[in-house]
Amino acid sequence: MSLQPSSFELARDDESLRGLQLLLDEAALARQLGAAKVTRTYLRYKPGVSCVAGLCVTDARGEKRWLCAKAYPEDRFLEIKGRKHWRSGLWPVALLDDICVAFIPPQRDRKLKTLAKLLDPDKSAKVLTKIMGPSFTAPKLNILRYKPNRRLVAQVVDRVSGQQAILKIQSPGAFDAAKRGAEAAMVLGGPKVIATDPKRGAVACDWIPGAALCLTNGRADPALYRRAGQLLAKHHLTSLKLPELPRSSEIRALKDVTADLSKILPHHASRLSVLAWKLTKALLKQPTTSGLIHGDFSADQIVHGANGISIIDWDRAATGDQGRDIGSFLARLDMQELAGLCDGNTAKVLREAFLEGYQEQHPLPASYPLQHICHLALLLTEPFRTQTLGWQGQVCALMNEIEARLAKPLISLTDPALPHLADALDRGAAGALLKQQAGLILTSPPTLYRHKLGKRAMVRYECQTGDDTTQTLLGKTRGAGRDVKAPALHTAFRAAGLDGRGPVGVPRVIDLPNDWNMWFMEEVPGTCLRDLQDDPQTDPFVRTGAALGHLHGCGVLPTRRWTQAQELDVLTAALGKASEAMPRWQPRLQALVTQAEVLLDALPDQDLTCIHRDFYPDQVIVDVDQVWVVDLDLVALGDPAIDVGNFLAHLAEYAMRTTGSSDASQRLEAAFLRGYQSTGPDLCQHRIRVFRTISLLRHIHISRRFKDRKHTTKLLLDEGEALLAQL
Repeated sequence: MSLQPSSFELARDDESLRGLQLLLDEAALARQLGAAKVTRTYLRYKPGVSCVAGLCVTDARGEKRWLCAKAYPEDRFLEIKGRKHWRSGLWPVALLDDICVAFIPPQRDRKLKTLAKLLDPDKSAKVLTKIMGPSFTAPKLNILRYKPNRRLVAQVVDRVSGQQAILKIQSPGAFDAAKRGAEAAMVLGGPKVIATDPKRGAVACDWIPGAALCLTNGRADPALYRRAGQLLAKHHLTSLKLPELPRSSEIRALKDVTADLSKILPHHASRLSVLAWKLTKALLKQPTTSGLIHGDFSADQIVHGANGISIIDWDRAATGDQGRDIGSFLARLDMQELAGLCDGNTAKVLREAFLEGYQEQHPLPASYPLQHICHLALLLTEPFRTQTLGWQGQVCALMNEIEARLAKPLISLTDPALPHLADALDRGAAGALLKQQAGLILTSPPTLYRHKLGKRAMVRYECQTGDDTTQTLLGKTRGAGRDVKAPALHTAFRAAGLDGRGPVGVPRVIDLPNDWNMWFMEEVPGTCLRDLQDDPQTDPFVRTGAALGHLHGCGVLPTRRWTQAQELDVLTAALGKASEAMPRWQPRLQALVTQAEVLLDALPDQDLTCIHRDFYPDQVIVDVDQVWVVDLDLVALGDPAIDVGNFLAHLAEYAMRTTGSSDASQRLEAAFLRGYQSTGPDLCQHRIRVFRTISLLRHIHISRRFKDRKHTTKLLLDEGEALLAQL
């Protein structure tokens, strides 16, 4: 690569570093070194102070060697020129006096002193054997990466046994973190740690065969990206404890990057300063989902092969904000799109696959959209360091992108399936709609009330009417297009008597025509039944049972049907995912599915009625005189025992989660059934127990997705087996 105009101007203006131009020009470096090709693998530039480049030098025969090239100011160059040992021995340093540049072989690396012997052909095997241990009797070293003064990464192959390993030699200050990361990776099911040698800064692990999860010809397999998301989420769920990475470290890293770039592009210094300030302010307000983090996560850190996929390079592993790993991954993918390595549609598909895979195992951390932006900012110097064609323009484009994203509601940035969510969360746009369509005054910014990535979202609007009374609306949108069935069902239920003027109600729909695929309803008053499960009073559960009975008997006839076969399909899918996550329990889980199928087949036919289909305490709001039933999106014609069993199962699961036994739910279950029997259809108790058991079995998979439920997985499995044995 020849010197770019932006790099030429930079080198011309830095009069202290006369050798900067050479280090930024790969073609000139190849000519200087008499090589067929020179590839710059690392670049660190401090204007007026120094420039350090890692070089991979390829000769005409295709053989490679590694060098560190340094450009110095003249006074500093005269100092290092006096190092007599640099001119002597097997590994002399080549000095270019006229431009104050030194070409330093890795054997002369001042921080990685082990390399002097490790890379000496006469001593390498002996040193390798000492590091690797007796299983490597005839080791050979193949250098993969070299970062001057920081790290050397190599493949070690034993010529006799064929055993392979990955060896890292790092500077003394980085050894402890590298050792800790390698041991953490091994605990997580990664490669075995073969050897650690603090004196030499060496960490060796088993070699993982396979390829990095990189783009090939602008393409990649979305299924692999989904699996990568699943694997990261599983690692995030572990209880492994490592030293904490505080918010202050994240903020310092942002300030360091913007400060470095300000020296390279001084005409953008004030803009970069403002950017760092905005990101710092946003981070300080952002809640942290704390847990195990990789610390430098990207597609390059994922290896896939015949044995599946693995996450490698845990050198920066810590306890910190788990949104960092997701933000880092997405930012790297954005950079590949920006560099033209893939098109926008490919990047979108891969991004969605990764996020959906993660969300299948673990809720997305609230901080990940902001961390996505922060990690784009941390990559601001990347186009310069890689000397990408037109790097200055790419840096400016990246700054524009970061500023634009910061100006929008963060949640819209990473959910392209809901393209109108940004408008729905924009105070100006939402305020105008509410004023024009309903005469309401928006009194505070819209807030994201609920969100399921790529599927749906709910936004809360606090308003004031013309007579100064308050009114709160909830807007619901989804990726599949505007929902017309749910609002029609709300209207039908209210017309059938569930309007809240009696003991039971559903929220009133507010007609606000819009282009956001959104429909609106009033927020109802009261307390979510979920928050009353620890209350000694059982009356709310009696009233809830009666409310469900009223809903089942209201006479509304939905167009959708929900069958026992579909109920079994949901269970089969859930336990199938649980089997993948817990292969040692696969026979037991498969037996549960088989028994559930037998039980469902044996049930006699039941008259179908209008059922909620997702009825549990979160869907019930209890007020002084009314019980409100919400979230009617899945309403269908079906077996009423499905709703009853599902509600009872949720009570049992909560009791197991909080007390370790489902016995604690018996009081609330009995209260709910008393209420239901006072208004609902007569249901066979055996039928209710069957659907309660099937719903409880689904929680085996659900428990794997949430940190606060993982301790219930085996409890649920044991309980499910016991219940099936009794039916």
